[in-house]
Amino acid sequence: MYQSESVSYRGFTFFSPLDIGLSILGAVILFMFIYTKRQRNKDIDYYKYLIPAFLFKILFALINTLFYIIVYEGGGDSIYYFEAALKLNNLFWVNTYGYFQELFQSPEVRNLYKNFNIETGYPPRWIYDEEEGFFISKIASVFAFFTFKSYILMSLIFAYITTLASWRLFEMIRSYRLHSDWHTALAVFFIPSLSFWCAGVSKDTVIFVSVCFLLYNLNKIISLNKDSSFRNWLVIFICIFVLLQVRSFMIITVFVPLALAYSARLTKKLHDQPFQRNAIKFLFGVAGITVIVLFFQSEQAQEFATEASVISQDMATNPNYGTNRYDLGITDYSPAGMVKALPVSIIAGFFRPYIWEALSVSLILNGIESVMLFYFTFRFIANKNIFIRLKRIVSNEFLVFALYFSIILAYFAGFTSILFGVLVRFKAPVLPFLLLVLTAHYIDEKRKLPEN
Repeated sequence: MYQSESVSYRGFTFFSPLDIGLSILGAVILFMFIYTKRQRNKDIDYYKYLIPAFLFKILFALINTLFYIIVYEGGGDSIYYFEAALKLNNLFWVNTYGYFQELFQSPEVRNLYKNFNIETGYPPRWIYDEEEGFFISKIASVFAFFTFKSYILMSLIFAYITTLASWRLFEMIRSYRLHSDWHTALAVFFIPSLSFWCAGVSKDTVIFVSVCFLLYNLNKIISLNKDSSFRNWLVIFICIFVLLQVRSFMIITVFVPLALAYSARLTKKLHDQPFQRNAIKFLFGVAGITVIVLFFQSEQAQEFATEASVISQDMATNPNYGTNRYDLGITDYSPAGMVKALPVSIIAGFFRPYIWEALSVSLILNGIESVMLFYFTFRFIANKNIFIRLKRIVSNEFLVFALYFSIILAYFAGFTSILFGVLVRFKAPVLPFLLLVLTAHYIDEKRKLPEN
C-alpha cells in the first residue's frame, strides 16, 4: 500500500506533496475566513469561541480522514462518496449536460451506463444505487471543483461548513439564556465524537449541518424576528429538501419536538389564563399522540420496521460483523412491537456503546462519553429537586424541544442501527441537546446571563 511517502487506493493518492500542499493552503484560507469573521465581531465577547470551535472541528475532521485512509485502508463510505463525487466531476468536463442529468434526474430512470464511461470512470455501484448515498456524492461533487481531487481538502471544507452551522446553533441556543456561554460552547462545539463523525465527508455531516441551519432559521421565523427575511425561508426549504433526500424521518425528529416547544411557549404566555393554557396543552397533547399513532400505522413506518428486521436478521447470522453489534431482543416489528421497543431503543440511543463495548479505536470516544452521560443522568435523577428540574424543562420551549428531539432521534438510532459503528454516527446529533437538558440546572436561575 505504501508507495514512497504516499498512500494509494483505487487510483487515488493520499499524502502526496500536492495533496498535502493543497490541504495546508486550503486550511489557511478557511482559517482566514473564520479569523475575518472573528475580527468583524471582536467586540462581542462570545465570539471568542469561534476560532477554537473551528480548530476543534478541523482537528477531528483530519483524524476522521486519517481513520478512513489508514485504519479502513482506503475504504469506508466516506471515501466511496468522495470517489463517486470525482466521477461526477469528471463527467462535468466530458459531458456537462450528462452531469446535470445525474444531479437532477429521478432515481427510477437513472442508469449507471447512460452518462458514465471509461473516460469518466464509474462511481461505486452500491453508492450509485443508493439514493441517499449518491445524494451525498452529488453535494461533494460541487466542492470537487475546488479540491483538485484531494480527499483531505474536501474534508476540511466540510469541517468549515460544519463550524458555520454549529455556530448558528450556538447563537440560537444562547438566545434562550439558559446556560453560560462556555457551557453552551462545550455542548455544541467540543464533544469529540460529534466532531469526529459530523465534520468529514459523510451523511452524518450533511444531516447535522441541515438540522443546525434549519433550527436557526425556523427560530428566526417563529420568534417573529425583525431580521427574518426571504433568505430564512429559502434556507429552511433547502434544509428540508436535503433531509428528505438523505434521512426523511429527521423531519419528524425536528418538527414534532418543535410543535411541542411552541406549545410550551404559548402556555408560558398564558400563565395567568389557566383555562386557555390547559386547553392548549390538551390540544397539542392530542395532536402529538395522533401524529405518533399515524406514524406507527403509516407505510413509511412499516418500511422502516421491515428494513430494521432484515438488518437485524442479517447481523445475527453474518459472522463478518464480529462483536461490533448489539441485540435489543426485538422480535416483533409490528406497530405494537415498535412501541414496546421504545425504552430499550432510547436507552441504546442515549448510552450505548457502554464503556466495555467500546474498546476499539473507532468507539472509545463514545464509550468515554457514555460514562459521562451516565454521570450527568445520575446527578439529574438522584437529586431532591428533581421535580423542580422537570418543571423547569417542560416550561421552557428550548428544553422541551431538546428533550423530545433527543428522545425521538435516540429511538430511531437505537432501533435501526444494530451495528455500534452505525449507532455512534446516527446518534451523534443527540449528544449536545441531551447534555444541555441534563445540565440546565447547573446555572443559577437568578443569575442574569450577559447579552453578549
